[in-house]
Amino acid sequence: MNKYYLCEFLECNGEFEYNHHHIYSDKFLNKLGMKKIDNEENNDVEKNQVKLLNLFFANIKVEEDTDGSEVYSTFERQVSYRGLQEIKQSELKTLEKGHIYCD
Repeated sequence: MNKYYLCEFLECNGEFEYNHHHIYSDKFLNKLGMKKIDNEENNDVEKNQVKLLNLFFANIKVEEDTDGSEVYSTFERQVSYRGLQEIKQSELKTLEKGHIYCD
């Protein structure tokens, strides 16, 4: 049985901030080379978050913020990966009604 994950992204565009969500299946994440999803200590999704950002926003560039942390940007926007949360298959239709779609 497939597992599904709700992914959250943050976009900062000037003084405006937007939260975006998308649902990814474990099958899709595995195809991207992200085998370890549930283990927080060794999470391939955290290590490869640029892949997810590029899928969602496209043309991501890695920059360095003033505090030394990495910032991802696309043109005038800064974007970041906020995390994954496992969801039940029964919740998929409800989330799609809110325009949050699965891969």
